[in-house]
Amino acid sequence: MRRRQYVAVAVIVALTAFGCAYFLDRARDPQAKPGIAAAPAAADSVAHKAVAGGEKTRSVTTYRTAMPLPLRGAPLKDTFFELQARADAGELAAAKRLYSDVRICSRLQGLDKWNARFADELLGEHVDVADRQQLEDYQIQLDAIEARKKVMQEFHGLCDGVTGAMLDSVVPDLQKAAQLGDEDARSCYLQRGPDYDARNLINHPEWLDTYRDGVASLVDSGMAAGDWKTVDILRDAYEPGSESPLAGVLGSDPYQYYRYLKLYRLGAEAYRADQIDQSLAAAAAQLSPAQLADADSWAQTAFQQNFNGSNSTESTVPGWDPCSFSYE
Repeated sequence: MRRRQYVAVAVIVALTAFGCAYFLDRARDPQAKPGIAAAPAAADSVAHKAVAGGEKTRSVTTYRTAMPLPLRGAPLKDTFFELQARADAGELAAAKRLYSDVRICSRLQGLDKWNARFADELLGEHVDVADRQQLEDYQIQLDAIEARKKVMQEFHGLCDGVTGAMLDSVVPDLQKAAQLGDEDARSCYLQRGPDYDARNLINHPEWLDTYRDGVASLVDSGMAAGDWKTVDILRDAYEPGSESPLAGVLGSDPYQYYRYLKLYRLGAEAYRADQIDQSLAAAAAQLSPAQLADADSWAQTAFQQNFNGSNSTESTVPGWDPCSFSYE
């Protein structure tokens, strides 16, 4: 019981911390009015398209890159088309903001249900026979519930009035941010692809083709950026028996698996070396001496050229989730 409560409090505290950070931009502008988007700057060319009949279409607008983003926390229903058009025009900041806001709103109903269930369970507990420590734990949980109320109110201010078609854009929005170079979006999209919104995948089979066609460029950009997350996702996908969407595109390949595992080993911290070395030995047993020599040479070259010989795989500690973002 106590472990469940502590886990729940940790989630609520994390949610509260994210909410404070997410809406901090409001406080940085003393003249800004809450919930009002910043006025858009002039566009070089504008071609507006609307969402009609529940079907989402992407706007095509070219914005000047110096234009500020709408105020953080402004209702998404009012900023969606501007952010989408600017993302389509190649503006990374707009793409990151768009998929971040859509992600929050697509999960808001689930968060509401989870919070209500946890509150009901907590308030239903019998504390009349609790000892001092149990009462202190109980008060901590009550305080956590109270603290997250403001965050949820802010999230509702962001999400109220958002249409289903807007929420259905979460995968294309994630893909766009990944294509424009956002590291978090790239990792999540590579790992999950269209499965990130499995409920709507049945209505958008074209997402599969888009994912299949776009994987190679995202892999190249991740490697060029020296992103250890990309390396870890690739070694997982190439490992024989992997069942990730990326594995379905790339296919199991003992040689490629060894290459990326070897590269990952070069960047790993000392405390992880023994475990990875065991995996390397098992993978090496499936390759010829010529393949091993070639893979070792490739890994060493990539390590020096793309990753500057740095040991920094702490961004991919065991059990990390490429699609776990700060508000979850």
